[in-house]
Amino acid sequence: MSAAGPGLSLETATEQVSVAVVPADDSAAPHVVAESVGHGHTRRLTPLVMRALAEAGVTVRELRWIACDLGPGSFTGVRVGLATARALGMVSGARLLGASSLASLAHAAGGVKTLTIPLVGAGRRDLYAGFYRADARGRVRLLAAPRVGTPAELLAATAEAHALMPDHDVRFVGPGAGREREALEAAWPGSTNEPLRHDALSALDVALAARLEAGPGAGLPAHGREMEPAYVRPAQAEERVRHKVMGLTPPVLRDLVSADLDAVDELEHRLFGDPWPRAFFLDALDDSGAVCRVAERRGAIAGYLIATFQPPVAELQNLATAPEQQRAGVARALLEDLIETCRVRGVRELALEVRVSNFAAQGLYRARGFRLAGLRRGYYHAPEEDALLMSLPL
Repeated sequence: MSAAGPGLSLETATEQVSVAVVPADDSAAPHVVAESVGHGHTRRLTPLVMRALAEAGVTVRELRWIACDLGPGSFTGVRVGLATARALGMVSGARLLGASSLASLAHAAGGVKTLTIPLVGAGRRDLYAGFYRADARGRVRLLAAPRVGTPAELLAATAEAHALMPDHDVRFVGPGAGREREALEAAWPGSTNEPLRHDALSALDVALAARLEAGPGAGLPAHGREMEPAYVRPAQAEERVRHKVMGLTPPVLRDLVSADLDAVDELEHRLFGDPWPRAFFLDALDDSGAVCRVAERRGAIAGYLIATFQPPVAELQNLATAPEQQRAGVARALLEDLIETCRVRGVRELALEVRVSNFAAQGLYRARGFRLAGLRRGYYHAPEEDALLMSLPL
């Protein structure tokens, strides 16, 4: 843990708010206050922070780091927590850190050869679920993107994830596990026998996970993205506005040509830590069986796609969308175009690999019917993380 000095951790993703003041000396006990605030995060969080600091004998200006739960959970709670952390950071100059509620639970759970499924309430009967694996050395790694759904839907997702590592035990943790314990035990006997945070989340778990700084491969933020919220399910109002604005200009698809390579290369390097070299694109253009497509919007390249064919299987090699065009139908249009090409060419299966931390891409593929097919450990670099294999039968 490199964040030294006294610190503050905020857990605001549920109705149970937790605030922890962690002393500079890790051997000393942290001071924790918690309160059930209902929907009163805005009104109650600051008084709880001031109380915790006063009781611990630490001033705001003494803080060297502030950790915050990034969600998922209560939209209001997460936003209030982030705003409070930023404000305190401006006063103290403290370093701002973050970890999702799901990652915090997974890293607190630890284990060996365990498929850990953190569960947090998502309103009504729905739950947020994370998917993590603890390897034979106890190192916790992200397995797949988080999901939101009913207990039955998430049990099916657990079975799909467990098929990738059938020798791992299944363990459910978090408040959702406490709420749905009977159903979870019926499906996976013994999966809740070691209860962890079945009653409420803890700011101490957020502090532990955020200070690990283990990166996306462990389900934690990349450098420079420590305070980005992890909602999983976007706010409905934001989605309505985005669809209304971006839906007016559908992308135009066409074949990628050599004249596009400067723009594509620039975009590739802007998007990825381990970008394709230009030679890969040139090889694809020279391959008469490959599919190389671009999407344009308002005359500019909004995205591109490369796929190779070895019937009866095709493989999606590269799919990218310009940052300003993401979540605006570009990748979906390119993918649908590829699927239609596969059908015309008699392809029976479309396969791909994706970073375990690329939640947006996994959501796109899953919505189109792709399912988990395998895992390649340590496949990606810059940063290092696993590759998730997905496939779509046609």
